[in-house]
Amino acid sequence: MDYNNQVLFAFLLTTLAGLSTGIGGLVAFIKYAQKEKFLAFSLGLSAGAMIYISFVELIVGSLDDLKTSNEADMAYTKFALLFLGGLLASGLISKLIGMAMEDIGIFQSKPEIQPLGTEEIKKKKKLYRTGVVTAVALAIHNLPEGLITFLTSMQDIRLGIGIAVAIAIHNIPEGLAVAIPIYRATKNKTKAFTITLLSGLSEPFGAAIAYFVFFRQVEQEYLVFVTILVSSVMVYVAFFELIPSAMDMGFKKLTSWGIITGMSIMGISLVLLG
Repeated sequence: MDYNNQVLFAFLLTTLAGLSTGIGGLVAFIKYAQKEKFLAFSLGLSAGAMIYISFVELIVGSLDDLKTSNEADMAYTKFALLFLGGLLASGLISKLIGMAMEDIGIFQSKPEIQPLGTEEIKKKKKLYRTGVVTAVALAIHNLPEGLITFLTSMQDIRLGIGIAVAIAIHNIPEGLAVAIPIYRATKNKTKAFTITLLSGLSEPFGAAIAYFVFFRQVEQEYLVFVTILVSSVMVYVAFFELIPSAMDMGFKKLTSWGIITGMSIMGISLVLLG
């Protein structure tokens, strides 16, 4: 594949991964999808896909690449610093987002800003605000995912497809998290779906940033560094966000089977793509 076609394909992959958030918006209108069992399995499946991609593909490939241009000890040192740094940065960002969301929640709970009306109206307004705030948070979260998918696809199309699939899988339950509260508050399917879809379209914007700002100006080893950081972010999201959220729903076996299913899907898909 020549350079121009590879760039177009990378943009296409990123766009499709972002649009998968809209699939979650559509699934949210199915009655069964609103049950916690479904969400627990979906979150576990997303975590399994990300864990497999990170440990089996990204980490192994990055170490091999580092060893080609560095002594073994230096390669492991660079990897450890980047990987652990990525975990710490992910934890810090997650903490800051949590604090920001908590502040927003406190602000919304002030009685003086609540509109007059019945408790049901107030409840619907709060649900609607929750959905919109979640959509904004996901749009911010999806931006680096677009950058990740694009850069990886420019390095290795096969691996880029795998990451796009992993991101698409975990974008679906994220779409549910936006669409369900908005739909329950407004009973407007068009509004719920549109807001959900827009939250995923920041991914191709992230790809554009990767292309115009980063990709043309970085050396190959820096792209390996980005891949290592990507793996650490995915590991953090899987172990500290998705799995705990799924376990909190009380369906541990379903979550476990979701993790196994996610790993199986990624393993089989990468074999077939290879």
